[in-house]
Amino acid sequence: MARKLSMLAPDWWDFTTLEDDLLRDAAKLTPKDILQLSRPGFKVVFYDTLEDFYLAEALEYITAWKQATASNPVGICGPIGPTEQLPLVARMVNELQLDLSNAHFWGMDEWYVDGKELDASHPLSFV
Repeated sequence: MARKLSMLAPDWWDFTTLEDDLLRDAAKLTPKDILQLSRPGFKVVFYDTLEDFYLAEALEYITAWKQATASNPVGICGPIGPTEQLPLVARMVNELQLDLSNAHFWGMDEWYVDGKELDASHPLSFV
């Protein structure tokens, strides 16, 4: 069975290509149902405000990068969106004078093939 045509990008797949019955079932989930999806290695967390969410995201970056060493570098793959936490991350890194020489950040839309970054004209680019 062919997938539904995306409403956002017809040549790609996304949430709009999911089956209608799956979307209806997901829409019926309550906050309690969603919290019960937590399991080892996957924790569901709710935040009271967007500010709390963005701060929690920023602190995840900082916590990970503080563990980076030359023998155990740490990388964070940043989202396409939301990105409101990124200025907070920069402020904290600068204020705390964190050494990020063993840390890395890359955007989710950065793609590499054969060791080379793909051009923005490539179909996988989000530019």
